[in-house]
Amino acid sequence: MSGRVQITVARSAGFCPGVKNAIDKVLELSAQRQKTIYTLGPLIHNKQVIETLREKNILAVKSAAEIKEKGAILVIRAHGIPPEEEARIRALDLEVVDATCPLVKRVQENIRAHAAKGYATIIVGDKDHAEVLGLMGYTAGRGYVVSGPEEVAGLPSLAKANIVAQTTQEPEVFQAAAAAARAVAAELNVSDTVCNPTKQRQTETVEFSKDADLVIVVGGKNSANTARLFQICERLARRAVHIEKEDELTPEIFKGARRIFITAGASTPTWMTDKVLDRARELTGRREHPLAEALTFAWKLFITGSLYTAVAASALTYVCMKLQGVPVSGKLLLMAGLFAFSLHMANRAVEKGAAAPDRARQLLFVRYRAQSRFTALLCGALAIFLSAAFGWKVFLATVFFWGVGMLYPYKLPLGLEKFGNFPASKDLVTALGWAFMCAYAPGLWYKGGMSDPTQLAAFFAFLLVFTRSVLFGVSHAHSDMIVGRENFYKAAGPRLTYFTLFSIFLLLAAVLVTLKGAGWRADLAAALLTGMLYYLGLLLFFFLGRIPERITAETLIDTQFLLLALLAHTVN
Repeated sequence: MSGRVQITVARSAGFCPGVKNAIDKVLELSAQRQKTIYTLGPLIHNKQVIETLREKNILAVKSAAEIKEKGAILVIRAHGIPPEEEARIRALDLEVVDATCPLVKRVQENIRAHAAKGYATIIVGDKDHAEVLGLMGYTAGRGYVVSGPEEVAGLPSLAKANIVAQTTQEPEVFQAAAAAARAVAAELNVSDTVCNPTKQRQTETVEFSKDADLVIVVGGKNSANTARLFQICERLARRAVHIEKEDELTPEIFKGARRIFITAGASTPTWMTDKVLDRARELTGRREHPLAEALTFAWKLFITGSLYTAVAASALTYVCMKLQGVPVSGKLLLMAGLFAFSLHMANRAVEKGAAAPDRARQLLFVRYRAQSRFTALLCGALAIFLSAAFGWKVFLATVFFWGVGMLYPYKLPLGLEKFGNFPASKDLVTALGWAFMCAYAPGLWYKGGMSDPTQLAAFFAFLLVFTRSVLFGVSHAHSDMIVGRENFYKAAGPRLTYFTLFSIFLLLAAVLVTLKGAGWRADLAAALLTGMLYYLGLLLFFFLGRIPERITAETLIDTQFLLLALLAHTVN
């Protein structure tokens, strides 16, 4: 079987925009308020994600009556609720936050507007689904729910009707129901409210299921859109299975399967689909050679354990030394690597609920969590010890920036907000810390102050590291890891993020062109300008949506610093 098995994963798999919007809202509330956040029903239909949110003190309740705290925060989930229920809970002593999916909101407003004009409403969907129950509240008491065209004939004759779809309905079922509704409504308005992400997901599923021997549908058993995907696959594929986790897969499922397609519901994060892919490869003999597998896992440990980050920080320090014209110091290179390793490792060790841990994360931050934190602290202490050799200015600044980095994920004393509550704080704090260690520390040691070359190098380092951190955030969000507005990408959104990153590229390129034209270290400026082409390629790669999985993405992002160091090394 091993030589002929083909496994394809749906490009549309992962959280839909409505789910991402709801998760972002509760994470932002959790970070800002430092109190329990309640959601009216499970935020999404995925047990694993709900468990992850519970770790962040985000809890689901069946009704507002379960909440005993005065002034507590209650979030309306993505499915929405009837307007009379919303009015009732807003009258209570609660802070109500609406996280209804914008596309569901659009359907609600569509129904409300037509109901006000005397239209009855026909909803094509699942009558017991939370979204449909919410939509029925907008029909002014003249609403009917049908599962498909076969149920339309049972409706009474209607003078005017507006037919809409549950947002995750099959487009073909909705169109067939609309055609059948013309027989019961003298005047019919057809509002195709199936959301585009659902259409894309189902179109891709149909395309690949037709030729598949086995389709694996990943998602919660209580998720309506996942169940609908499974129904589509059952009709089209030779065999289909619906699972929630990768450990439900067994060797028997893959017997005789040569073409395997993996898809997932709108509330299934990408990292869960990746785990299913790994398990499928294992059970079909598609695993790598043992040596290659060992090397792959070693590289995952190297990346996840922040060792490549340390190498990248040392490489950037080398570039900044060359920019400033200061002697290359091995101690400074080591100090920068230890500094970056310590802070990145310490922050990863205290992260909660970023995603279900893979083997590398499980080993470093679950099984050997205490040892990882101790190693981070030890390396930080070594970096501070080394800094003393470069004078008191470097020593005090190293202590300050290392202390700020270590305090970043924690709540500050005296009731102060923690750094992570501020938008884009993670990217800014990381860039400032690296700019000091990679550029200012060498300048303070050799020049004794803030010379023009030192300020230029620090500016160069800050912008490059800010870009690095933002791209990390894009990669994590793309992988449906649970991250908040401490990442610039989450705070600013895709459009502003990429506008900012391309603007930074143009600014850095303009600086290097100016330096080359002015004759100031022209050979070095030209070499670094060549290296910026890698930066541009990386930005375009991400902008066009070709974002690889986390380990590969982090490798590609940090490699830019090693490339710049190699180019700088070619210049005398």
